Amino acid sequence: MAKYIALHTLIKSAEEVSKALNEASPKLARAMAAGETPCKCIKTWNPSAYGRTDYAFCLWEADKPEDIEATLKAFGFLEFVTLDSMQVDEIDWEQLAKEVG
Repeated sequence: MAKYIALHTLIKSAEEVSKALNEASPKLARAMAAGETPCKCIKTWNPSAYGRTDYAFCLWEADKPEDIEATLKAFGFLEFVTLDSMQVDEIDWEQLAKEVG
């Protein structure tokens, strides 16, 4: 599977998004853990607790970006946030330091 970074911007208020995502996230997590989704969200970085409510970022593993869109749509996330995904390479800086050090 390839890695993708997904950039999300809010479509609705931060309060509405937070409430909806707090309800939907456990369902999505269980489905991903059970292998019921075509892709998997590895990490999410949400800066809203630090005053930035305009963006959130996620790291996904997927065969294609359409799988991310389909998964988020199936769990209702795209009613609250946009999706802009891009395939990326991952650099493990700790591992690189060990290799060159």
